[in-house]
Amino acid sequence: MPEYSPILAGITGALEILAAVYTLTGPGRRRILHPVGVILLLLAGYQFAEVAVCSNPGALTLSRLSFLVITWLPPVGLWLVVVLDARGRTWLRAASLIYFAAGAAMCVWILVDPRCITQSVCQVVIARYFHSSLFDIVYGVFYESALVLIVFAAAAGMAAAEDPVSRKHLADVQLGVLGFMFPALAVRFLAPEPEGLLPSVMCHFALIFAGFLVALVIRERRLAAKSPA
Repeated sequence: MPEYSPILAGITGALEILAAVYTLTGPGRRRILHPVGVILLLLAGYQFAEVAVCSNPGALTLSRLSFLVITWLPPVGLWLVVVLDARGRTWLRAASLIYFAAGAAMCVWILVDPRCITQSVCQVVIARYFHSSLFDIVYGVFYESALVLIVFAAAAGMAAAEDPVSRKHLADVQLGVLGFMFPALAVRFLAPEPEGLLPSVMCHFALIFAGFLVALVIRERRLAAKSPA
């Protein structure tokens, strides 16, 4: 198996940093652009953390750092749907807060339990992480359930939204999440050595999500340009 190359992670991270800077430095509604910018920074942060992990796979502290970064992606993504939700549904806000609390609990687990990540192996452009079985199950339920909730909450928001811009924003979030979930799961199921692949594969495919978020930001720019000063 060829040695790990940081080129893919480096280029992906750089593009996501540029997208975050673009998001956070221009006109538009801050309540929408801020969570978008945070998501892009988290995506970029994982890419650079993976490069660090694969420069020294034996340093499991770096592996924990990569998981500390990506743990916050689902809660922030869910919060973005909350912000875009026209009805301001109480249950959705409550679910978002629950996932933020769960994310904090997962971070504490990652920090205090040295067995939660037992090994990191880097191959070609992918990092593989090996966990204790309990952490693997709990973290997987936390992460995947949050992504599924984002998809369905965005669909519910689109059905309720009268504003066409809000509907398009929610569609971008939904399609962005689906755009990296399905390819990553396909790789996971088709790979000859699937164990430990999913976090890295999902974060590489999340460049698709970043693309949809940039489309959302461009729409916000156009809306701001049409609004009276």
